[in-house]
Amino acid sequence: MASYHESGSNNRYVVLENGELYPTLYSTYDAARAAVLHKHADTLEEQRAECAEWNGVMSSKVDVEENRETGTTTLYVEKEIYITIQRYAVSFS
Repeated sequence: MASYHESGSNNRYVVLENGELYPTLYSTYDAARAAVLHKHADTLEEQRAECAEWNGVMSSKVDVEENRETGTTTLYVEKEIYITIQRYAVSFS
């Protein structure tokens, strides 16, 4: 099992959305999560507006801290969009 290293290390992150890999390799969890938030910005803003209007709870779960123990963090965007951000410790030669 790969170990977790702090920022500035050789960790890289991939984003998988409903089985489809994003075409970018990210150097931080925050960058990977930001890519998800950017891609789904319209849907998330619509949900926030609806929740504010009806005092409801958003069904999307995107404000999620990185799971530093396993390296696998799961996010959810309404409308059956399941996202996994996976951390890999890599070495360069």
